[in-house]
Amino acid sequence: MGERLGVASGGMVGFARRWWGGELGAAGGALSLLAVPAELLWRTSSALHRRAATRRRVAPPVPAVSVGNLAVGGAGKTPVAAWLAAELRGRGARPALLHGGYAADEPALHRRLNPEVPVYTGRDRLTSARQAAAAGADILVLDDAFQHHALGRDLDLVLVAAEHWTAHPRLLPRGPWREGPGALRRADLVVVTRRTSSAQDAEWVAREVRRVAGGVDAACLHLRPAGWECAGSPVSAPPEPALAVTAVADPAAFAANARQAGAEVHAVLAFPDHHDYDAADAARIRGAAGPGGVIVTTGKDAVKLEKLVDPERLWVLRQEVVLEHGAALLTAALDRLLAGRRT
Repeated sequence: MGERLGVASGGMVGFARRWWGGELGAAGGALSLLAVPAELLWRTSSALHRRAATRRRVAPPVPAVSVGNLAVGGAGKTPVAAWLAAELRGRGARPALLHGGYAADEPALHRRLNPEVPVYTGRDRLTSARQAAAAGADILVLDDAFQHHALGRDLDLVLVAAEHWTAHPRLLPRGPWREGPGALRRADLVVVTRRTSSAQDAEWVAREVRRVAGGVDAACLHLRPAGWECAGSPVSAPPEPALAVTAVADPAAFAANARQAGAEVHAVLAFPDHHDYDAADAARIRGAAGPGGVIVTTGKDAVKLEKLVDPERLWVLRQEVVLEHGAALLTAALDRLLAGRRT
């Protein structure tokens, strides 16, 4: 505990995170008041866009499941989408994963986690869907597509992070939420994820979700630390105090999970979400870690860092998806999805 937190090359994203987290004090409060009209504009324009896009919605060529959330990052879309793709393949399907292409790290991680599942990237998900189906895919997993309304889907899974749940959130740009909790009524199933929250807290959030979402069912899952890898091989916990480096939405949660998995984290160097590391970043990381020092990081970060930092110094924390509540709900939803495939 008590590790130092460094914020690297924050830019506008880092500034927004500090603002939303209440770290700017009175100046942040004044900025929040000034941003009220912008939040209202976001809310209105988002609703108009959704209505217009939904009217033009095109059905996918094969059954599709969307994994999305309401906030900006931090709910576990990537590991859950990867887990779904593996689960569907294990049940005899030929899934393809569709990603919006806005960040190179997530498609790269998908390819690493499921090398047998093709990944299609691009903002035009209808084109990606048609390409995937033409190549033999019989089911589609759409990563981060709840706010993508032009392409239809047969199952909408919406993730809610237990650590960040609130029934009265602030929307962009005043806060990190894209839509308010009322949007959960559009979901087929809500999945409450947790990394550092207790199972009891996650179940409480699930009850709140059912209340807010008008009875939409909710399941709970744990994104649990599952051990370490170094240079592609399983290893034990780092043998010495380590520097945590990450460019994810919730660096504190990663540091907590790293400690749960046995790492002694002496400092955290946090970059903006999806940050594209460069040589200057690598030099800063090596300096903060010290000569030969161990660096612990996420799988998403590792696909970028291993090109800049000696892979033998990178300890990568693996995650596993553990269904804790509502497994039957998710199983039934996947059964319906699989039943819609062409034979």
